[in-house]
This record gives sequence, structure tokens and C-alpha cells, in this order.
Amino acid sequence: MIERALVSGANGFIGSNLCRCLRQQQVPVRALVLPGEDATQLTDLGVEVMRGDITATLPAGLFAGVSHVFHLAAIPSDWGPDALFQRVNVEGTRHMLEGAASAGVPRFIHMSSLAVHRYSGHARGDENTPRDGDINAYCRTKRAAEQLVESFSGALQCTIIRPGVVPYGPGDRLSLPGIVDALERRIYLHVGGGRTRVCLSYVENLAEGMVQAAQRDGASGEAFVLCDDVVSWRTFVDAIADTFETPRARGSLPLALAWVMALVTEWAWRLLPLSGQPPLTRYRISLFRGDLVFSADKARAAFGYAPAVSLQQGLARTRDWLQARH
Repeated sequence: MIERALVSGANGFIGSNLCRCLRQQQVPVRALVLPGEDATQLTDLGVEVMRGDITATLPAGLFAGVSHVFHLAAIPSDWGPDALFQRVNVEGTRHMLEGAASAGVPRFIHMSSLAVHRYSGHARGDENTPRDGDINAYCRTKRAAEQLVESFSGALQCTIIRPGVVPYGPGDRLSLPGIVDALERRIYLHVGGGRTRVCLSYVENLAEGMVQAAQRDGASGEAFVLCDDVVSWRTFVDAIADTFETPRARGSLPLALAWVMALVTEWAWRLLPLSGQPPLTRYRISLFRGDLVFSADKARAAFGYAPAVSLQQGLARTRDWLQARH
């Protein structure tokens, strides 16, 4: 039973949905939110908001009365200075682990990523697939954060969660909105014909699975993949186009050409240097290099994970949320 949950990264896409899921189950929730951020969406849910930064001294009393820590705060970008990723994704995780252990919090649930694995093609990936992701600082620091969590598995009951390659749903401001925008402008191009397959995570399914995982009985330090639909990239993007009533993408770039374009773009951003993030990176193209299919069978067996919302339903809910914002 979750007596009180502490959620870091609570104002983010997955974090806010997790808070909503917990509150729907009448769980008291405390959210760690950066100073200055608008937390209205959380306070409207009845969430207690505390201000702080995982890279600095954590607020006094943050862990008081907490039975479960859900650590989601991270830098999820595929571009940026290595030092930033190290400070947030690794040292920030260390601060949360140390604080939870010192306060005697029983359980710690860490949000990781399938990016801990090299995206070299996985037709039957699972929790035992080697952690060899190294294409950027995000991949390397998420691997390091997992190793940190494992090192605390004697002091805390730790669980590592890896969502599908593409989490989507209400609150998503990056993945789906970007695809929809490109489809509307008719500039979206498949890579390699969109033939490779990818595993997805609808965010409400994911949040429910995290709550289930937090209450499981089992060994400390275990990892669980929480994904639902497995589709080809073309099927996924076509479903988005149909749901949002945009033209389907027709064109396609050869994988080799897309890879070279990403390399050249990254070099330009490093050497010139240019401001902002490059429009194309090797990480993004690696999503299309081969199948990225991971199984949630372990979670199904361990705690009955059973995603309830289908791809079509999830896309429709995402569309309704996005349209309500405009």
C-alpha cells in the first residue's frame, strides 16, 4: 500500500500523469517542483507542492512520512553539455537516493529509459538486454543512474522502470506534437520506408504500471519494461495522421543518407557552434536503424501489468488534450 508518494519531476509529462493516477487512487502525493515553475496543474489535483532542485540541497522535510519515492526528474534531451546530464541525471539521482535512505523511506521507484541499450536493432529485447547505450550523454548518464540505484538496493527496496521507446499521451509536448506539426506542414519523411518496428507506451498505461510496480513483492534492484503497442513506424505515423486528420506522409529517406545528414548536422553544431538544438541527430536516426521491440512479459508475470488503453484510444485522447490547449 502506498501511504504517501513523493514524485520528483512531477511537473513533467510522465510525472504529472503519474500524480493524476495516484490521486485518482486517493494516494496523498507530495511533488518536488523547481522554483519558479507553474505548478497549478498539480495543486488542482490536490498535490502538495514543495520547491527544490535535485542538484542542490533538498528541502527539509521532503521525505517526511513518505512510503514511496517516484524519481522521474531528469534531462531527457538528446543534445546538450555532458556536465548538465551528469549533474542532473546522475548526481541528482544520488541526492534523491541518499535522502530517501537517510529518511528510512521503504521504496524507491526510478524512471529510466530503453536508451540504456544501444539502438542497434532489438526484435526480442527484455530486461536482460545488455546496457550498452553510448551514443550521447543522455544514454550514458541513464546507464550510470541505473547502476547507482542498484548500488542502493540493499538500503532501499528499489525498482527500475523502462518505458517504451516512444511514450505519448496527454501532456506530451515533444514527440507527438512534433510529428503532427511536420505532417501538417507536409515535411515529415519516413526513414528507411518506416518499416522498422517500435514499442510504445501510452502514458496513462505507463503511470498505472508504475503504481503497480511500486507495490509488488520481489527482489530489490529489479528492472521492468512497461510498454504496450508494437507497430512499425509507418503504421504509427499513419495512425497519428488519421487521428489528427492530416495527410499521411509519403516520402522516405534512405537510412544511410539520413545517418550522414545527422552526422554533418551534429558536426556543424559543435564546430561553429550554433545556438539551440540541431534539427537532426544520430540518436533520432538510430530510432529507425532496426526493430526496437522490448517485451513487458516480466511485468505481466510479476504484478499483472495489462495496458488498458489501445493505440487508437490513446491517440484520440492525446488529440483531444492538444485541441483543448488551442
